Parts: sequence; C-alpha cells; structure tokens
Amino acid sequence: MSFFTGTTKMVNTSPIPGSTADGHKITKEAAVQLLHDHDFFLKCEPHYVSHRALAPQQPDANVDASSAKQAYQLPPGLEPVGSPAVKLYEVVDHVPNPVWSSSVVSKEEFVDFKDGLWVRIRSPLAVVMETKWTIRERKGGEGEKEEEEGGLELVEDVDISCSKLLLGIVKAQVDNNWKGIHGKIVGRLVEGTKKAKVEE
Repeated sequence: MSFFTGTTKMVNTSPIPGSTADGHKITKEAAVQLLHDHDFFLKCEPHYVSHRALAPQQPDANVDASSAKQAYQLPPGLEPVGSPAVKLYEVVDHVPNPVWSSSVVSKEEFVDFKDGLWVRIRSPLAVVMETKWTIRERKGGEGEKEEEEGGLELVEDVDISCSKLLLGIVKAQVDNNWKGIHGKIVGRLVEGTKKAKVEE
C-alpha cells in the first residue's frame, strides 16, 4: 500500500421491523432477496443517474464461485451464490463536490451471498470501496424494552481505500448517504411484504 493511501472502516446498522403495521411477518429471505435485486439496489444511491451491465473480462474465470473468488480476489469467507458469481456494472452518479466532475463513472462488482450482498466500487482517482450488506437477526441492545427485541437488521460494513487527501471527502459522503439508502431498502421491504400478502 502506498504511503499516500489511506484506509478507513465504517459500520452502519438499521433495524428492520419484525412485521408490517397490519401484522404481516417480514422474513430474512425476503430481505436478502431484495438486496439481490441489483437494479433496485443501485437506484437507492441518492446520486444515481444510470447503470449498465458489463461483460466479464475473463468469462472462464466467472463460471463458478471457486474460480471467481480467485480471479476477482474476493475476501476470505465470501461464498458467492448464483451465476455468474460476480456481476459487473458501469454506474454513473452525479456527485457535486470540489474534487470530481459532476458525472462520476465507476466500475462495480456485485456478489450475492447467502445473507446479503457484497459490492466493490472502483471510482476515479483510485477510490475503492468494498461494502458488505448483511441481513441478520436483531437483538435488543442495552436499555431497549423487551418488545423492541427481535426482528432483523441491515448491517453495512464499509472499507474505504483512497488517497489520504480524499479520505475525508469519501467518508463524509458515506456518512451523509447511508440513512437515506437504508431507509429506501427497509421501506421497499415493508411495502413489498404488504403487497405480497394482498396478492396471496
């Protein structure tokens, strides 16, 4: 790692209600399935403009999980599900800030796994973000009432690597955006559960 490169880690967590207001249970399976909807997930980003799927640079290396893990240098313990194991996208965002131009084009690698979604974003100026989105059972924290325990939670584990000069800007963008992104995911999950029950 270069002397001029900085890294940081961030963790953001949002509760997912155990059921909708009219009593329909929200399941972990439905929450994970929503994260696997890449079109929806990409559009949760507040600066999103457009995206398109990319063909793999090494098609033979993306046939199964084992070859993909090596070809894309996926983190240890990440077990892709589905085929292809790694989905590639080119994403355009409109990001007003003093460093980038208004349109930022990034290459993104998406990996579905059993409990969620892992994403690697490669942006201009050597900015790399690796984020693991996990759906897990929620336990009531200290001071919470017993009835508030249970349900699920959405956990966003972020690793950022970029120039030390940009680190503060990138970290601030994540910090400013995460609540809105989580809100869209949880909101769609609640609405989707209601709709599914109505259609049954």
